[in-house]
Amino acid sequence: MVTFAASFGAALVLGFVAAIVAELGKLKPELTVYAFIAIALSVVAVMALMLWLTARWWRVADEAAREAHKWSWYWGGSTGLALGGVPFILLYTMPETVDAMLPADLTTAQAVVLGMGLLGGLQLAGYGLFWAGWWLARR
Repeated sequence: MVTFAASFGAALVLGFVAAIVAELGKLKPELTVYAFIAIALSVVAVMALMLWLTARWWRVADEAAREAHKWSWYWGGSTGLALGGVPFILLYTMPETVDAMLPADLTTAQAVVLGMGLLGGLQLAGYGLFWAGWWLARR
């Protein structure tokens, strides 16, 4: 529970600070590059904190919990990634059809974030389903 609270708190603080720094970058264009660097370093710092907290949790987790997570990430995450490949293949083979389904004002950055969110979301959904299935099969 402490790991979750620390993760949530760090992400909340990072989001708040990033919003303020980004607004400062908009108000003073000469600060934009510094805002970019500050946000990037903050994200790296929070990611390092998350890895450290995860490693602490992993050391105290029992073997069943470890195996459930490894199995679920391998099979569930791989399945989600494979499903995420379907839109990529459709976009590559039928770009006009897929482009018509997307908002007309979608920027490149928004399209990248959409794709990353789609892949990450499918991997997390696959992980969650396989994790639940792993525990249900052993209860």
